[in-house]
Amino acid sequence: MAEQDNTFRMHLSGPGPLDVTHFSGTRRDALPGADFLFEENPLAMFVYDKASLRLVATNARALDQYGYTREEFLALSLNQLLNDPAPIVHDPSAENLLASSERVERHRTKSGGSLTVEVRERQALAEGRTLCLVVAMDITENKKEQARWQTIAMQDSLTGLANRISLEERARQALITARRNGHRVAILCIDLDRFKQINDWYGHSIGDECLKELGSRLTRRLRGMDVVARVGGEEFTVVLAEVESAQSAMIVANFLLQAIGKVFEVENHTLTMGASIGVAVYPDHGTESDELQRLADLAMYRAKRAGGNRAFIAQESTDPYVDDGSHMEACIRTALAEETFQLHYQLEYRPNGTVRGMEALLRLPRQGGGFIEPDRFIPVAEESGLIYPIGYWVLAQACRQLKMWNTPGREPMRIAVNVSPLQLLRPDYAVSVMNVVQEWGIEPSWLELEITERVVVNFDEVAKGMRLLHSQGIRFAIDDFGTGYSSLQHLNRLPISTVKIDRSFVNRICDANGSYPIVEAIVAMGHSLKMEVIAEGVEKREQRAALERIGVDGMQGHLLARPASIDEIEAILGLSAHPDGTA
Repeated sequence: MAEQDNTFRMHLSGPGPLDVTHFSGTRRDALPGADFLFEENPLAMFVYDKASLRLVATNARALDQYGYTREEFLALSLNQLLNDPAPIVHDPSAENLLASSERVERHRTKSGGSLTVEVRERQALAEGRTLCLVVAMDITENKKEQARWQTIAMQDSLTGLANRISLEERARQALITARRNGHRVAILCIDLDRFKQINDWYGHSIGDECLKELGSRLTRRLRGMDVVARVGGEEFTVVLAEVESAQSAMIVANFLLQAIGKVFEVENHTLTMGASIGVAVYPDHGTESDELQRLADLAMYRAKRAGGNRAFIAQESTDPYVDDGSHMEACIRTALAEETFQLHYQLEYRPNGTVRGMEALLRLPRQGGGFIEPDRFIPVAEESGLIYPIGYWVLAQACRQLKMWNTPGREPMRIAVNVSPLQLLRPDYAVSVMNVVQEWGIEPSWLELEITERVVVNFDEVAKGMRLLHSQGIRFAIDDFGTGYSSLQHLNRLPISTVKIDRSFVNRICDANGSYPIVEAIVAMGHSLKMEVIAEGVEKREQRAALERIGVDGMQGHLLARPASIDEIEAILGLSAHPDGTA
């Protein structure tokens, strides 16, 4: 500047200077160094003529921000700077000469890039024309960061699916649309069955890969308007934005069950999973999102208590044992603390009618009488970790009874105890079993531990503990054989002494085109591997006769003996060891 007169003057491309005190509303002598403040300001600033929209002044920061030389910039109109297909048209009738505004715009750089700009604008009259001073702060990175954090806040970090926050908003919007358009919305609560075992057996990294693949499977099988959210460790929720009926929602739920049940190939591991799904539909079961999710969650618990790998529709229920997993867990804890669990025993018989042994069956008393079915409380015990103290209690009680019943002079019998695979995976499990055996002074061979076929198929990790116990004389039986995916070849790799044929085969053994050849093959192969073969679920005389012809080593079922209390078992053993088949 030629003189330091403390006046803020901007040199324009047109004739004559512009005094910025027009914009500030202050006196000229109140703005010392105004030219310097404009030119060296760290924020982009420029001036345009409101009538022609021509840019008439700029500072250095604006040139850097937009990528132009000063001459190029001052040759532009405001419309050329805006990244907006709708041009600005000057309307003199709408003029407010004292107007100021703040807004966010998209601006275009010389290279064609796009900037998000926070604009602050002030208008003033100067030498007969309306000029607008613009401060244009580039907030592009701020917006990107905000968008990134918005995504993080609304997205599950592992699977990339919606999270609970996003789910609640999407469900709310779906219900608003449904009320307006008169259609239905379905909420599906999905909980993977015994997923904790995959994490325990293979590690969380394998479990995480399964969850990511599952999220992709669910997403691929739904419409763009639907929502899939991960709301917990192994819990997912689906919002079906438009469904014709509750029946349609159930069809989708079963379709998703099929997808979940397909094999997962993860790091050379072949895994299978199941899920329990609860379905609630607006407006059939409720009108608010929270209510629908609660009812779907209760329906999911019903599906889980029924054995899992199935979908149930919502219904009002007053049975807390069915609907409330936390209530069930509380009942289990109370039973452990107060020692109200009971063991019943079901006898196994040889074909000649003598007692081979018995199976210990755990019973959880229900308040008001009766018992809660094991397939409803055992999954809760496994998921909560209570299966370990339960298993120890069952083992100790069975060993106590063996000590009492296998008295000198009487042929020793065995008690089979069902074992969760989670117990076998504990490093100290084999030692704890042998400690209990030694504490009660029984022979290890009197004890038989039953595991399920699925454990043998999917999780070879149990083999180490099994071999250690087998080396001490403990026997192992494979329960419900024939219902999974294994073969006797798998069993040959483990110290299995007994194969128990699933009751579904026994039930159809006398049918035309039934399971007789299958049972016959299982028995033959079991014997070739030096294993005893026991048939479960024998309820008819003709089934017993067929099994005797095939040559099973033992039978168990209501035809021979129902599960009984200790007193009843003692009465049976004291009266007769040779039932006539009518017991």
